[in-house]
Amino acid sequence: MKLILCKLQVICDHLSLGVKTGLPYLWHSKASNPFVNLKKEYKGIFWQEDIIPFFQNATLPKECDTVQKCYISLSEQVKEKLGKIDPYFVKLADAMVTWIEAWDELNPSDAVVASGNGKAAAK
Repeated sequence: MKLILCKLQVICDHLSLGVKTGLPYLWHSKASNPFVNLKKEYKGIFWQEDIIPFFQNATLPKECDTVQKCYISLSEQVKEKLGKIDPYFVKLADAMVTWIEAWDELNPSDAVVASGNGKAAAK
């Protein structure tokens, strides 16, 4: 969750957007085993030495004028700079691109309308 917030903060700062925070709309109250959690998350303790400075210093080019462009640019930086730490970050960067592609496919921009054959066509 913290990694998601770091990505969101970098993009919102770049685009001069505000972020509203607060209690989650869904509340997870399931009891969990702290030892199982530690085993799943222990790498993050070591990774934070690189991740925190990475997000503190991440910059996005001026050409990135949409959230999608920012996210793609950030994914490239994650792959390049954090991919050296662990293969997880290469997979994360690839998943970030996939997420944007899926988002754009399911939420076409105003410049794109559906043609009669079901494929997107430019206006």
